[in-house]
Amino acid sequence: MFFNSKNVILSTAWISVAIVTVLPAFAEINAKIQPVIQTNYNQINAAFIRKDIKGATALFTPDYTLINPEGEKQTLAEFREHYDNLFTRFNIKLTSNKATIKNIDVNASGIDVAIEQKTEGTIAGFNKIVINQTSRDLWLKTPQGWRLKQSKVLTSQTTFNGQTFKG
Repeated sequence: MFFNSKNVILSTAWISVAIVTVLPAFAEINAKIQPVIQTNYNQINAAFIRKDIKGATALFTPDYTLINPEGEKQTLAEFREHYDNLFTRFNIKLTSNKATIKNIDVNASGIDVAIEQKTEGTIAGFNKIVINQTSRDLWLKTPQGWRLKQSKVLTSQTTFNGQTFKG
């Protein structure tokens, strides 16, 4: 087949039809998925406020991985141990923990969700801590529902009694 102006016009028309047909389908999928994923984040965050690490990670896959901004990885077991230590050793009490979905991309392996997370609490009963993070999370559809497989923290800023914490 060779290209002439008629073939190019027909090809362009078919591509335009395909785009107009596919884009609303993705928008409809996102509209159905976003409330489910937001509910999952709300359940995870409520469990963290209760210091229920097992409950907070109940929607994680067994091979869950957290990747920090420096590229270091943490397994599910390491993640649970880390937060258990934080809550017990430093007497951290969370007062609010909220994830806001900024974007959802549907792909062949699941969905990528961009979120902003804001966590507030106290350490030792009186020192205020605020953590603001952005992350990109990979959720997979399983027979049990949507499960979080990976969280890649893109940015993280912590303030301690109003001062930026470096460390």
